[in-house]
Amino acid sequence: MMFGDVINVLFTSVVILWIVKTSKGKIDHRTKELIAIVIGLIIIGNLAGFLIVQSGSRWALTYTLSFVFVQWVILWSFARNF
Repeated sequence: MMFGDVINVLFTSVVILWIVKTSKGKIDHRTKELIAIVIGLIIIGNLAGFLIVQSGSRWALTYTLSFVFVQWVILWSFARNF
């Protein structure tokens, strides 16, 4: 993986954890499991994007930009709901 991919995964994960940590309410175990699943999906999605780019696919840019948009929607959703 490229250094930028690692930074992207870390940034998104840290922001999600920071939003949850600074939330006003108490977080139950289901929410914690959901957060772990979301972070796992972000890591898998970034890995898939890396593999698509490395294979030289013509859909690489489309996938990468779409996944970045999905990450921002996830961050917006966490920020709004916590």
